[in-house]
Amino acid sequence: MPGGKLSDQRAKALWRLIHDEIRHLPVGDERTALAAALHLDPANRAASIDKRLLSARDRGDFGTQPSGKPHGYDAVRHWWGVGVRLLGHAVDERLDYLADHPAEWQGYFNEVDLPTYRTPSPGAQPIFADLFITTVFMRGRFVHRRITERVITARRDGVAYYTARALPENDDASTAIPVRAIWGCTGERVPSSHGEPILTRLWFPTSLKRGQRHYFSSEALVGDEVGTPRLAINVEVDHHGIAPGRLLNSIPVSGLTIRVRFDENDLPDACWWYADVTERERYVRPGPGDGRSLDMTSQGTVEHTFTDPCQPLANYGVAFGWPRK
Repeated sequence: MPGGKLSDQRAKALWRLIHDEIRHLPVGDERTALAAALHLDPANRAASIDKRLLSARDRGDFGTQPSGKPHGYDAVRHWWGVGVRLLGHAVDERLDYLADHPAEWQGYFNEVDLPTYRTPSPGAQPIFADLFITTVFMRGRFVHRRITERVITARRDGVAYYTARALPENDDASTAIPVRAIWGCTGERVPSSHGEPILTRLWFPTSLKRGQRHYFSSEALVGDEVGTPRLAINVEVDHHGIAPGRLLNSIPVSGLTIRVRFDENDLPDACWWYADVTERERYVRPGPGDGRSLDMTSQGTVEHTFTDPCQPLANYGVAFGWPRK
């Protein structure tokens, strides 16, 4: 841990690290037990660990047995014990990693509480995105190129690749590799059946250990023959989430940023951002005074950085409306 910090600041930084590792444990009941036992739930203020575990059980945090009855004390205590061992292993690995990358300690000294992320789906990609920048170049009313840069943190050992989906315009089984690797990865087409999404595995130079970070970038290209005009640039969070967005001298340094450069001969008449809404709601233009409206530059570009954390199982994006021809 960096020197020059007061002991209470260092203690708080270490607690934030522990708190962050609890949030990203892969097993639900163990994570629930840790959250209850370690006072992470402000609504559960029982005096002892046992009482906090039983309070969480009684209000249904652990679910119920197949019979519909609450789980017994032994089961809840077992999850607490397993959770402690998992947490110890995770913190040990994270501290080892930070010993080699001391500059990354700074994020834990932030006085703002770390964001809470909902539990990802069982099949979610085992990574967390610290930085996710996607830049789109339009040709007419269609996407021509989409370049995406990512800085990710592995959420388990042995993370060897990231799976990227082709643009909707390019979901063509005849395409060899619909997403092209640019930097920090190599591309390999995932075999698929008719009607399935066209996927590409972006392989890392070496498999990542839990807590290890990696930068890589990729590009999706679309031919001239496309169908319906594009109405939004969407990012689906099919992994463990994206960090809150932050700019440094107008440059994105964390979180999700979407940039769109429109064709100067075909500009939209309105642009706005959306977050964690239904597909129908994405295309509803914001009314006057709505902070989601985006201004276009004189070069025909819009950009938005999402300052709130991007949650697993959600969609975020920039939508636009076209003038009638």
